[in-house]
Amino acid sequence: MRGLNQLGSVETIYEEECEFSSPSPSPSSPSLHHRVKAWSLKIGRETDVLIRVQGICFRLHKDRVVSQSSYLKRRLTETSDLTLSPPLNITAETFAAVAQFCYNGKVQMTAANVAVIRTAGELLGMTAGDGLSHVAETRFLEVVGTNQVQASTVLRSCMPLLPEAETTACLVSRSIEALVSVHGVTVSGLNEVKEMQPRDFEIVAESMGRRFENHDVLYKMVDMYMKENKFEEEERNGICNWIDCRKLSSVRLVECVQNPRMSLRLVVRAVVVEHLNTRHSMALVALDSNMRRGSMTLGDFLYLDAARRGTARLRESMHSTDARIGRLEDEVRCLNKTLRECEDNDGGVVEPERSASFHFVAAENGRVKKGERCSSRFVLDEHRVRTSSFSLDVGSVNPNISGTFRQRFIIGLKNVFRLPNSASA
Repeated sequence: MRGLNQLGSVETIYEEECEFSSPSPSPSSPSLHHRVKAWSLKIGRETDVLIRVQGICFRLHKDRVVSQSSYLKRRLTETSDLTLSPPLNITAETFAAVAQFCYNGKVQMTAANVAVIRTAGELLGMTAGDGLSHVAETRFLEVVGTNQVQASTVLRSCMPLLPEAETTACLVSRSIEALVSVHGVTVSGLNEVKEMQPRDFEIVAESMGRRFENHDVLYKMVDMYMKENKFEEEERNGICNWIDCRKLSSVRLVECVQNPRMSLRLVVRAVVVEHLNTRHSMALVALDSNMRRGSMTLGDFLYLDAARRGTARLRESMHSTDARIGRLEDEVRCLNKTLRECEDNDGGVVEPERSASFHFVAAENGRVKKGERCSSRFVLDEHRVRTSSFSLDVGSVNPNISGTFRQRFIIGLKNVFRLPNSASA
């Protein structure tokens, strides 16, 4: 942002007690001071409101600013001296451009400031058909669609404006979409994304998840962000929650299942969706084969009907499994919290008789049995696929299989969804 001594567009509209310097305005366009003075001469009345932004004072005409801004109209109802302060993310330089627009001035918008002005227009409620938001939106679309350099400049200018730049006008997600889809930039080249704060990144991920029809870009962006930062499982869940596995390509779906950085909940979804896609593909192949034969038997119809009903049940099981995993995660968080409290109370040492309440005791066949006081074990409900039923017990996974609990869980889940021989015939 330029220094305050460079804000030539607002040089003489300050109150006398406000500190300012007044460099010569550009001769190519009238300054805000000249526009304010011309309006005073036109209506025969001096300025009647004072708006302070970052220590800079703007003397303006109330009728001009309230006619354009619903926010200022509300705030200036009972006062003529207003200070725009955080959480309103507007600088003095930006407000000078806003004020100039209120006086029918043409605001010069470049790749460096169009996102700032677009966000300010939304925050100040300048959303009428010919308002500043509409004008800035038109310019934003022109700039991000021009070339890669300009779109990258817009994306960089959005970073200090988060989260407002995304929550008001989805500027970050749309800039990313333009860079990737229009200009062919790879996700790994979006260095600005790596520097986002976790909360800001989650807001952008949520926006992209709602707007994008294909989630491959979102998945790759989340994966890149996970590589650069360390997260607890709960934080990973919040970020990964906005990836819809049904909107991933088959390549990304397989990659997601094998990606250790993704949350367990997302991996489970990916496994189920992958299985659904496989069943759907098999049904389509069978239907195409029968159509080429020119006839369908009663058995063909029954097979397709069973496949559809099985797919519907699998979708229900996916949502049920997802909910149960969520509850399991809550239980694990409670156990971890209790353990930390015990360690804090005992000086970092948990008494043996108390720690016995939180351990697993291996039994025959690798199953978990109750300890002396309590044990932790979970079993996913029995789901029926076609005419057969299945259940998933983490303890039933072969203990000889090497790998982490997460890997053993996924192997067990894949075994659950493995197609029977009769179905594949």
